[in-house]
Amino acid sequence: MDIAVLVFFIGILIILGHVLSEVFTRTKVPDLLFLLIIGLILGPVLGLVTPEMFGILGPIFSTISLIVILFEGGLNLRIEAIRSTFRECFSLTLVNFCGAICVTTLVVLVLSGYDPLTAFMLAIIVAGTSPSVVIPLIRQLGLTEKSQTILSIESALTDVLSIVLLLIALQAYQLHKFSFVEAGETLVGSFVIAIIVGIAGGIAWSVIRKRVEFFNKIFAIPAFIFILYGFIEMIGFSGAVAALVFGITLGNLTYFRGIFAPVYDLDVKQIELTETEKAFFGEIVFLLRTFFFIYIGLSIQFDHKNIFVLGLLVTLLLYSIRIPAVLFSIPRSTPVWDASVMAVMIPKGLATAVLASMPLQQAYPEGMFIQEATYAIVLFSIVINSLLIILIDKTAFARIYRRVFSRFSPS
Repeated sequence: MDIAVLVFFIGILIILGHVLSEVFTRTKVPDLLFLLIIGLILGPVLGLVTPEMFGILGPIFSTISLIVILFEGGLNLRIEAIRSTFRECFSLTLVNFCGAICVTTLVVLVLSGYDPLTAFMLAIIVAGTSPSVVIPLIRQLGLTEKSQTILSIESALTDVLSIVLLLIALQAYQLHKFSFVEAGETLVGSFVIAIIVGIAGGIAWSVIRKRVEFFNKIFAIPAFIFILYGFIEMIGFSGAVAALVFGITLGNLTYFRGIFAPVYDLDVKQIELTETEKAFFGEIVFLLRTFFFIYIGLSIQFDHKNIFVLGLLVTLLLYSIRIPAVLFSIPRSTPVWDASVMAVMIPKGLATAVLASMPLQQAYPEGMFIQEATYAIVLFSIVINSLLIILIDKTAFARIYRRVFSRFSPS
């Protein structure tokens, strides 16, 4: 493709992204659905662009999107809100994640004939929700801060659960053995180390930027985040959680006032991110999100119809078990609208798409099936999520969800 034409279309897509975002704000019709459709048209339908054209830049772009979106999402989370929603976050994450694994594994075993490990790997990959979809979406749906916090934390936690459990499953395949003790130690260690480093990194960054002029530059922040993420990943822990916790730390520096005051004699107000810096990251997230969903559309494969049917069935079942998970986990003081949104907010995205390629990269025999089935589930989950948001807000279909959550707060 000619460079001039490519640059022209990039400009068009950025403007279109802003237009679709405004449409979403006014109508609640999710812009990500249209972005996904654009990717499908440019890629699988017309064949103008393929994921292979991006080469190594594709996975790098996906990883950068995840890092920045998690960091920016963390900036807007309040520690007080996290503490007050811990029980709900833990309960919803555990119930929905375990339920999704059980349902997906059973369906794949019964309908596809693949072995239990293959079914379990696919289930692990698609059991979580996507922070790259959830975090930007919930801000525009009028949810309470508590509900936004629950969904944001859940999406980050399930991403990490999926990553760690898939690595354990692949290791079990390669070594032909599985240890529940080692799996538990790996899982807990990944969370704890990432959280500690994320908090320490946030505090260290805040102190350094006050004393070194270079670190007051806006682009120094993403540079530090990339270093933090890369370091944590290289030592075998979760860079995603570290990026989220780093953002939470910088967004709640007043909470750490006791650490700064006696040792460094710093005014917290002087080291907090400015509104300009926060707005900058908001724009970066918007750009990354726009091109990420187009990229996801480009990556969808239509080669095997039976896999697509399986993906649709799994997706529908995942949405069906989400309702009892919300009913069981969320307090009745939650507004009906918030509970309804929670019940449809399980789209798959960045981490799911990235994890889908790992079994194939590790030469797992059924890796291609796992990848194609995952892409189908990503597509259907985003489409159904977008449609349900419209239905529960704009149509008579909302009565069904209001009846299901009738015991919740009316406002």
